Amino acid sequence: MARAPESLVGLSIEWTGVHHSRDGDFTDISTHVVTYDTESRCHVTAGGRLVGEADYTYCRFDDRMGVVIYRPAIYQGRNDVVLHAMFDFAEMTDRAVLTAGGEPFAVADGRMRLV
Repeated sequence: MARAPESLVGLSIEWTGVHHSRDGDFTDISTHVVTYDTESRCHVTAGGRLVGEADYTYCRFDDRMGVVIYRPAIYQGRNDVVLHAMFDFAEMTDRAVLTAGGEPFAVADGRMRLV
């Protein structure tokens, strides 16, 4: 069982899963790696190429759970997306609600691993 870290800085987490939206899955990022560069900035790679950058906030709640709120510069062509992710480090799962313009946009359900 993994424990929720105090900070994400220096970690790279691979995510593999599915997105549910009115437009279907976002298959271009079904597997991607998020690298946490600082306490507030991260970047995302998929297929070995940079696909995004974001501001983020991380809050560890206990040994098991943490929440990450991402504010990507661009996400699926939009500049108004916010991802609200719930990390379960015991199960190594990540579920997220995505909003665009403050309205529901998509949900994501996946597994994660440290890389």
